[in-house]
Amino acid sequence: MTRIQSLKSFCCASAVFWGLGFAFYSQNLLANDVDDFIQNIQVSTYDCPDDQFMPQVDEYFKDATILPQQILKMKVHKAHWLICVGKNNQAQAILERLLSDPSMDKNSRSFASVHYQLGFIFDVQEKPQKCDYYRQSQRLSKDKFGDIYLSSQLGLITVCDQEKQDIGIKLGRMFALVKYYSDRDDQKSLAHIHNNIGLLYASIGQRALAAEQYEKTYQIGLNVYEEKNQVAPLISIITSYTGSGDYENAKLMIEELGRRNLKVNTPLTNSWYHFAQSRQAYRTNDFESLRKSLRSWNVFLQQISHQTMHILYEWYVAALCLYDEDRACVRQFLERQNNTELAMPKSLSKHLHYTGFLVKAHLFLGNVEAAQQSFERYTEISLEKIRKQQKSARVLGVAKLHNEIIGLETSLAKVQEQRIQVVILVVMTILAMLGLGYLTFGRQYLLRLATDPLTGLPNEHSVLSKIKKVKAPSYENVNTLALFDVSNFTSMSELHGYKTADLALQQVTDCLKHVTRDQDILGRVGTDQFIVCLVDIEENIAIELFARIQNALGDLTFKIGSGETVDVRANMHMYSSVNSLSDVEDVLAEIRQALRHHKA
Repeated sequence: MTRIQSLKSFCCASAVFWGLGFAFYSQNLLANDVDDFIQNIQVSTYDCPDDQFMPQVDEYFKDATILPQQILKMKVHKAHWLICVGKNNQAQAILERLLSDPSMDKNSRSFASVHYQLGFIFDVQEKPQKCDYYRQSQRLSKDKFGDIYLSSQLGLITVCDQEKQDIGIKLGRMFALVKYYSDRDDQKSLAHIHNNIGLLYASIGQRALAAEQYEKTYQIGLNVYEEKNQVAPLISIITSYTGSGDYENAKLMIEELGRRNLKVNTPLTNSWYHFAQSRQAYRTNDFESLRKSLRSWNVFLQQISHQTMHILYEWYVAALCLYDEDRACVRQFLERQNNTELAMPKSLSKHLHYTGFLVKAHLFLGNVEAAQQSFERYTEISLEKIRKQQKSARVLGVAKLHNEIIGLETSLAKVQEQRIQVVILVVMTILAMLGLGYLTFGRQYLLRLATDPLTGLPNEHSVLSKIKKVKAPSYENVNTLALFDVSNFTSMSELHGYKTADLALQQVTDCLKHVTRDQDILGRVGTDQFIVCLVDIEENIAIELFARIQNALGDLTFKIGSGETVDVRANMHMYSSVNSLSDVEDVLAEIRQALRHHKA
């Protein structure tokens, strides 16, 4: 090879090397740009994605250079947007594919969000799976993704019958959340919570109280929510006014909805607006206005996948047919009510106005027997409504405290002493109204707040409060604590299901109770973590005790339904101090950091 040929070869090799390096550098720049884009478009679970970014999201889906994990995140975002614009079926299809995608990181925000969004869709569809998905998203987001965790909590409290909780307990839990997020001045979360308190009041027939909570949601949301989410509370306010027969205020709020919707103008919000108009016209027997609003509503209804909304539309069409004395149309609607897929959802089928319509429709068609059955149903629902409203009176003592809740957002809990006084005042007020029987309930409720429901151990807040009170040890003794981490909890959940993983935590709990002493402090402080604190003890004895606990956990196995034996693996990190443990939260954070490094 001549010198010139060698030089040419070297130049070509350098060019190739430089080209590859530039391509790698460009790819990294693109990946960083996409990460920035994803970070920029992300919103909380209780807000809606901005429409303007969706064309760019769709473009990225076509780009072969985008990393798989980035595609997954944008698909979760796309599903969130589809829910916000009323296309639940399309969102559900995306989410179910993501759920079965093996590349999905089970500890990621995206995985937790997929579970929450599916729970929300099933909630709208009134399917029982909603509670399973809410529980899963709550577990996956705990201590990691605050907005998903709060939304999951609210879903469980509002629509899931956890241990058949009394409405008073649910309101108490809601008020506790208001206090917590008021202290942090988290306006978005507060708007979300007020909306769910409104749902609870509506469930016991207290429409005026519900409307007040929805209005609070609306006013807060004007400052913190994306515009599509600003109009959602208006529908709830209108529903509350309509339900209470206050059609004047309902009309004013429908006009407000129309003005707000001029900016939003999506198929879903347009459907909401014309639904509100149609319902108002039906309730006030203005059938010509109903005819007009139904024509507009139908245009937008075809652009969304919202089964309940479609069924409501068909009901109002049938009501117009009854007014027009169109027998074929009325008969067709009644026949569809015998089809499970096309019938009115269970919750709405108990509505007095709907049942009253059935009575009139059957009489119009000459079916006296069916009309009699519908009338008996109407009477039964009326009596049940009266009983429910009477029963709800016993929790209205708690409901009246909502005025105090409003004050919390600006002034409550500025100092610890004031917080204690407010809690004592609330407890004394409730006890005075509900008597000795409520005393037992109150104690049980407070105990539940401090207890982890799965293991029965003190929860993180409760156990750390106890440890903070530990005083400095006596001479030559120490205060010692250890954090035990079930290291195979995630893999166990993936292989055998979350019920097996929960069973493992219960087995660990039983083991810890067996090998610790009565004077030791024991609690659950994370999804898969437990803390044991030994007070005022010789250090060598503490080391021996923790070694015994570690050995006991190392030998822990249990069998599942299939007969397969599952092993529990646990890590331990110990900390000793000759001082008090008032800084236990900082200590715990350092230990967790060490455990994360150990896992890595």
